[in-house]
Amino acid sequence: MQNFTNAFYTLMSLEFNSPENALHKNPNEKGLTFMGIYEAANPNWQGWQQVRAAINAYGDLKKASVALYNDDDLVAQVGKFYKANYWDVMRLDEINSYQKQVEMFIFGVNAGCKNAIKAAQKVVGVTMDGVLGVNTLAAINAYNEVSFNKDYDRAEIAYYRAIISANPTLARYERGWINRAEKV
Repeated sequence: MQNFTNAFYTLMSLEFNSPENALHKNPNEKGLTFMGIYEAANPNWQGWQQVRAAINAYGDLKKASVALYNDDDLVAQVGKFYKANYWDVMRLDEINSYQKQVEMFIFGVNAGCKNAIKAAQKVVGVTMDGVLGVNTLAAINAYNEVSFNKDYDRAEIAYYRAIISANPTLARYERGWINRAEKV
């Protein structure tokens, strides 16, 4: 559990370090986003009631955002969401290196669990099916930690550049995505 907690705080430092922007609504999205949890994709997340109550109480998205960001119980709910939907789905407790765990977790939150697993599979040279099975797990655990860190960063950057190539309007995110890959 300690490794997840550390990885979650790393995620927070990369994505949610501005209390005023922890809660926001992008103009091209159908709902709110709180600490990376998108309402339209996760309408049943328990925290939405509290988010709506804060918006009503403060009457201002930024003020509500700061209050919600500083609510330890709500942040704990956010952590539970990320543990269940990313950490546990990718079976990261079975990986023997915190560095490997955090690399996959941070990328998985941004690009999806299957893509994070496929990147690891590419790095370690096993079939890229997006499933963390016995062979993938053994290969990741056997792979040199320092090499994994460097090779995984390259795989992340290649992924981002491929999606930018397919959709050039995403180029505005490239620098941030690359920085994110290289910081972990």
